Amino acid sequence: MTARTRRRLAQGGSFLLAGVLLWLALRGVDLQTVWEALRTADYRWLAPLALLMLASHLLRAWRWVLLLRATDAPPKSRPATLRGAFYSVMIGYMVNYAAPRLGEAARTANLSARTRRPFSGVFGTVVVERLLDTAVLGLALVSTGLLLIDQLGVLNERGALAGGALVVWGLRRRALWADYVRPTLRSFKSGLLSLGRTGRPWALTVSTAGIWVCYGLMAYLPLLILEMAGPYDLSLIDGWCLMALGAIGVAIPSPGGTGSYHYITIQSLVWLFAVPRAPAATYAVLTHGAQLVVYVIVGFACLLAQGRTLGDLWGGGEPDWDRVETAASKPKRRPAPASSRFVRAIKRRQREAPADPRSGTPTRPPSAAPRPAPRSSRRCAGCRLRGRSPAPSRAPPSGACCRSCARAPPAARRRASSPARSRPPPR
Repeated sequence: MTARTRRRLAQGGSFLLAGVLLWLALRGVDLQTVWEALRTADYRWLAPLALLMLASHLLRAWRWVLLLRATDAPPKSRPATLRGAFYSVMIGYMVNYAAPRLGEAARTANLSARTRRPFSGVFGTVVVERLLDTAVLGLALVSTGLLLIDQLGVLNERGALAGGALVVWGLRRRALWADYVRPTLRSFKSGLLSLGRTGRPWALTVSTAGIWVCYGLMAYLPLLILEMAGPYDLSLIDGWCLMALGAIGVAIPSPGGTGSYHYITIQSLVWLFAVPRAPAATYAVLTHGAQLVVYVIVGFACLLAQGRTLGDLWGGGEPDWDRVETAASKPKRRPAPASSRFVRAIKRRQREAPADPRSGTPTRPPSAAPRPAPRSSRRCAGCRLRGRSPAPSRAPPSGACCRSCARAPPAARRRASSPARSRPPPR
């Protein structure tokens, strides 16, 4: 099964999961009552709600720019701007409603093309950003448990005991610790340590706090729109708790949190705040629908403002997932040592050198190492007895075998000095 096929199956499974969870969330709810509540709602708070959404993503774009400026940029790259980061963030949220978990890749590809930075470097800042949001979400869930301890009652105590027992059991399992917990903690630690290299930790703190304050207000304003805050005694703290619990539904891999957000939000309102199912379903539909409309409209506007299309994010089409998987799974070849490369270069130059017309052997390149002469042609017998060393710079003449005295072998000298003898006639 190829990577493209697996991705198609995963996307189909996410849409199926969203449909099942949406059916479970709205099962037994009178849809006519939901429609009447939406029709008679006070939409004067809708404009502040949309402004809070845009403000939260402006803060997110500002934080992303801070992280990008702390990384090493290539020489020909462009500086990351707040406008480009905001465009990329809104495009990513828009893509998330069509393809789950593809929004991060979309916004990374868009900003990578705008700044001429490598995709991996930009995506690393997105991972650090998600680690920071995960830490804040964990704190929000802990604060939610402390704030709702009276509503949970005995269920809270039993759940805490069961959760503590599960954590202790997991820590005792070395395989679980080595395979999952330790790598997660290491990546989380490295991500947080990289935040200190930005040089502006106060800016990261202010932007992160501002993002989550906007999220809390975004969860409370729909209670005012539907006039649920007064009748059910829901305060701003309750809106914060609804935001933290709804974030769990958004984290489930469904298109834009569809179905999972509705189910968790409705169950939280019914079981924790004693809200009937119809008003709870109205709240979930309104909050999710408002985000869907704002993200799609603003995302398309940002895409058109850049003069690009969705296909341009990956160079004119969907990325080749088979090639991506092959490149990721193929081990990298280790480079050869410098000495081995030097020896191979010398041998290659010797093979490519022109041949000597007299001997037929390839001539030595000027920069290559000197080739040793044969044993018989280094020194003659007299030079060896006298201890003369061969002179590599002196080339022996034709017929000579010694580089020191340029003399011919003794047998050749005797043949050259003795007169020619006639062979006796046969008897």
